[in-house]
Amino acid sequence: MSKRALATALAVTALAAVVAMPTAHAAERPAFQLPVPCGETWVATTYAGHLPTYSVDLNHYPGDDTGRPVTASAAGTVTASGASNGWAGTHVRIDHGGGWTTHYGHLDSTAVSVGTTVQAGQMIGRLGNTGNSTGPHLHFEQTLDGVGQPATFDGVGYPYVKRSITSNNCGVPTNPASPAPVSAVGDLTGDGKPDVLARAGTGSGNLYVYPGLGNGKFGTRIDNGGWSSIVQVTGAGDVTGDGRADVLAVEKSTGKLYVYPGGTNGHLGARVDNGAGWNALRTAGSEDLNGDGRGDLLAMETATGNLFLYPGLTNGHFGSRVQIGTNWDSMSVISGAGDLTGDGKNDVAAVEEATGKLFVYPGTGDGKLGARIEAGTNWDSMSSVSGAGDYTGDGKDDIVARQNDGNLYVYPGIGGGKLGARIANGGGWNFDS
Repeated sequence: MSKRALATALAVTALAAVVAMPTAHAAERPAFQLPVPCGETWVATTYAGHLPTYSVDLNHYPGDDTGRPVTASAAGTVTASGASNGWAGTHVRIDHGGGWTTHYGHLDSTAVSVGTTVQAGQMIGRLGNTGNSTGPHLHFEQTLDGVGQPATFDGVGYPYVKRSITSNNCGVPTNPASPAPVSAVGDLTGDGKPDVLARAGTGSGNLYVYPGLGNGKFGTRIDNGGWSSIVQVTGAGDVTGDGRADVLAVEKSTGKLYVYPGGTNGHLGARVDNGAGWNALRTAGSEDLNGDGRGDLLAMETATGNLFLYPGLTNGHFGSRVQIGTNWDSMSVISGAGDLTGDGKNDVAAVEEATGKLFVYPGTGDGKLGARIEAGTNWDSMSSVSGAGDYTGDGKDDIVARQNDGNLYVYPGIGGGKLGARIANGGGWNFDS
């Protein structure tokens, strides 16, 4: 072997040894998710020489992604936020414990400060084009002890080729501090008052029904057992034809949509299978939108941003979908909202990502929606917004909203698509048990 060949062989051997060396401590990798809102499909790319090693660039497409929400990939503590005075521009770094960190670069703005404890799926900033960036995109890293690691999303390794990935960052990660999804639902307890669903964020992911008391407050919760396999839960009108409100849920592993018939004791009946493919949609149950007296399903197709109405039947299934809107991927929250305009027809509520404004879209009674009404600002501080009836006992339908910090509020409807002064239901709605 020539001296040159020997030197090359030794160099390769030395490099392999370095690569194979263990880190200072092999801490368990957190359950990292795609750092964007639940259900959205983004394109991940990289390139030769991309630094730091194993970095990933993310874009939503099509169009300019500036201002789109960026969310924490896993629960942790913010260690950097704001201007980096370097290539990353405006950035956020999060410490997840055990030496693991994530880094979010080229942001337009940040929504958290240093020292803040964040949950998986919590918005930490908005995508931008700051620092050493040639176009709007999110620069993302997962590191262990300061060394870049091959990225994983929802337990699956990124292959470092251009790839579309749908986010499962749905607020039910394994970290104990993760927030519990909250959804308004009709009467599940048989007392004539609408209730609220809330799901724990860890372990079994227990689903609870909180009975509405008719004064904007809620009573003692009723445990419906473990729902850890579910990624989307929402209240709905009557889809089973028994005169009672039902619950909709999408199963994470199969993408199947199930309808759980509501009872009169706060518990749910045997589920009805509506087939697979629903993990490509962001779903929200609704009271009757098409005037046939049955509960319906709203679904935003993440690949296109199109909004569809699936008419409820009377057997726990849905009829053929009808497209009722476009560009609904610009909304961070979409939900059925009861009658907020006072015209006897059920409406839809949605929060606009770019502005944080809450809009009410009046239902026209035939499955279509009218011109939207602005109902408030700063609603990007809310992680869930939904409505399913009169929670305050004044004869007008209301909104239930859970804030990012775990506080729950009821916003009384006052007619005309507007809302009155909110009623506080305390904190702790990001519980884990």
